[in-house]
Amino acid sequence: MAAHHPDPPSPLPAALVVTVPAGTSLWRIHSATRGAADLNPTPSPRARRGGRFDSLDGTYSYTYVGDSPAAAVAETLCRNLPVNQSPRLIPRVQIAGRVLSELRTMRALRVVDLTGTGAARINADVWLTKCDQSGYLHTRLWAAAILAANPGVDGIQFRPRHDENTLSWALVGAPTTRTHPGLTPVSGVVPLDSSDGHYLLGALLTPHNAALGP
Repeated sequence: MAAHHPDPPSPLPAALVVTVPAGTSLWRIHSATRGAADLNPTPSPRARRGGRFDSLDGTYSYTYVGDSPAAAVAETLCRNLPVNQSPRLIPRVQIAGRVLSELRTMRALRVVDLTGTGAARINADVWLTKCDQSGYLHTRLWAAAILAANPGVDGIQFRPRHDENTLSWALVGAPTTRTHPGLTPVSGVVPLDSSDGHYLLGALLTPHNAALGP
């Protein structure tokens, strides 16, 4: 049975808004058919598909980036791994046709901070960034409320579910915006299903007690 999670309060208490400086390197795992700075306009009304802070109804477009390759792996490949298995295996299908890209912020990004006491400030708990997929309909409700209460912010800052040492961001734009205007790709795309990709993933998955499946 899925855990019960509360709806966001109305009005939402004042959030902590912080800045990601211009020139910051960010990392993203994405389909090779998409650009590194592309936003996804697709609504995600089903809990078991999509990411934590996707738009439920297409109100905003979105993408996820991390502060390092480790953050991108933790949030994209490891966030739904069961913690009661050893070793934890990543199915090869999850890396097929996907690449790791580096981006850079072209301007300062203003984001609502959910790390530290950030979630508590808006009457949320750690479940908001730590729950599994069964809670994603509620986390998306909260994301919509956070963005509505803080117009003009570029997204939400949080820590990956299984890596407190890194930072992730859900960056958003208008529904019709296809590429985030504050991001620019940097050269050095690594196909994950390649010898270089396998070598990189081997190092990044080891701290999670995880590995690529056969």
